[in-house]
Order: sequence, then C-alpha cells, then structure tokens
Amino acid sequence: MKMYWEDPNLKEVDTTVSQLDFQKHDNKYFGYNYIGEKETSAIVYLDDVLMQVDHKESTVKVYDDEQAEQFESMASSNTFLKFSPIILLKMEPWKYNADTVINGKTFFDFLNVEMDTLIGDKQIYLVNHLIINPANSFLTYYSRRLFHNGEHSQFIDIEFLEYDFSINEERLSYLPPQTYTSKVADQKDSRQLLSKGEMAPDFKLKDLDGNTVRLSDYRGRKVFLDFSMIRCGWCKIALDEFNRPDFQFKDEIVPLYINPVDEQDKIEKYVANVKVPFPVLTNAKQVGEDYGVSGYPSFFLIDESGKIEMVFAGYDEEQINKIRL
Repeated sequence: MKMYWEDPNLKEVDTTVSQLDFQKHDNKYFGYNYIGEKETSAIVYLDDVLMQVDHKESTVKVYDDEQAEQFESMASSNTFLKFSPIILLKMEPWKYNADTVINGKTFFDFLNVEMDTLIGDKQIYLVNHLIINPANSFLTYYSRRLFHNGEHSQFIDIEFLEYDFSINEERLSYLPPQTYTSKVADQKDSRQLLSKGEMAPDFKLKDLDGNTVRLSDYRGRKVFLDFSMIRCGWCKIALDEFNRPDFQFKDEIVPLYINPVDEQDKIEKYVANVKVPFPVLTNAKQVGEDYGVSGYPSFFLIDESGKIEMVFAGYDEEQINKIRL
C-alpha cells in the first residue's frame, strides 16, 4: 500500500510504501499471522510472538505475551494494522455516501464521521472515506481528513495496490537479515508513562537557538513538559490552546516543548509556520523513552523538588485547566 501523509503546516507530503501479508491463524490477540514492512522498519506477529525490526539500527526486538504488559495492544493495533483493509473494513459505522469517479473509473464512496465535536471554541471534524471498487469489491482507496473550525488541518490518503489472494498451507514466516542484532524484550521495553510521585529523569537538551536546557536548572520551580510531534492533530489543538491570548500558566510554571520524534530540520520548518509559545527542545528520543512516552501529546507537571505532580496523555481540557490561571 502507498500512504500519503500531509500536514499543511509543513507544506509538504510524505509518501510511504508498505507491504502487508496476512494469514489466518488462531492467535491469542489477533486472528491472523502478519508481516508489515516498509523501508525503515517492520513489525511481525507470528504464532503469538511479536517482532519489531528497525532497519535503520539493524536490530530485532522480540516480544511474547509474558514479557510485555502492553503486548495485546502492540499486537492488535499497531500502525501497520490500523490502516490495513482488515481493520478499516471493521470500522463502524460506514455509510454509503456517493459514487465517485477516480481516473475515469467509478467507485463507491463510504463515509464514517469519527468525530464532530466542539472543544473549547474549536470545532473538530474528523471524517474517513473508504473507496470500494464495484468490479471486485476490493478496498482501493482510503482517506482521513481532519478539520479545525472548517480549516483543513491534516490528511492521510492510502492507495491499496496489487492484492494477491492465495491458498497456501505453508506457514507465514520471517527471517531478519543475519547481520541484525536480536534481543528479547523485557518489561521496560513495554513503555508506560512515568507515574505521579516518581522522580522526573533529568535531561540535557538543546533548544532551537542552540542553548542548553537541563531540567535540573529549574529545581525550585514547577516545570510543564509538553511531549509532542509534528503530525499529530491533538498536539496542534493543545498548541492552539496554549497560544490563546487569555492563557497563562499558574504558579509561575516553566513550560517546555519536547519533540522526541521528528528531525531538527523538520521541527524548524514547523515552528516557522506554527507558533510554539515556549522553548522547543529537539533530539529528544532518549528523553521520550526515559519518560515512557509512546503516544502524543503527553504531558508532565514536575514539582519544585523534581517529582512528577501530574501526568496525562492526550488532549484533556479538564487537566489543562488545572495548570492555567
């Protein structure tokens, strides 16, 4: 499948090509063995063993359901699966919308409104489209559109190519390259956010001006950590809230924006188009791991002694109101 991922704030589209192989199998958490692979990584779920392959680092991390607390969610809802035909077709409710013509061919367009809600003064509208080929009933295209107050905020388009159905009794298998380093995952590899009351790990990062920022430099003051990434609709909604003219942090809280995911050049391009109202810290992959961050946005309030006073994942207006004047 070919995925096109666009963020208007970057004014560019990323394209990713992936291959997905499924074979019906009675696993504990998902009814298929599968292999999902793209240029930089792969995820493999075979006979209730999960492997994460990093082609950049030449590593293979192996999980089983006794070694990782989040094994079930990892095996049944990772990124490869989320946008696979098997999962998309199960999304409910799909409603026939209209016939549509693409490249001179007529397709059936089915609609799913995932969200249509008002958050603060921002209207959030998230809609999915499935485009079905009536000639063979195959899912051919998928699109996901996010709008903020009617303005196009983000889109994902996927084109499904080269379906191949076969009756094959040979078990699906995957053999990583011999030069890759393998390790068995343990509980710490199943990343969970640090909890309230734990000491916040210190860090030393650079901001976009090249200044060194250490968490320990702010001992004696409260610090708010906003872990965000670029292609994250809820991260942008949180930024919009922090950018409101009437938004102020209480208790002289020091806010820091930490991006553990994106490369610095992309972050610089992003902040040239999107106002981030506090220091932006980059090259923070290890910091994200130290704090157990695996979903975005994630937020931590650190108290004056360096302990975690509050932690929450996702945009939560009620929690954000606790830190504002």
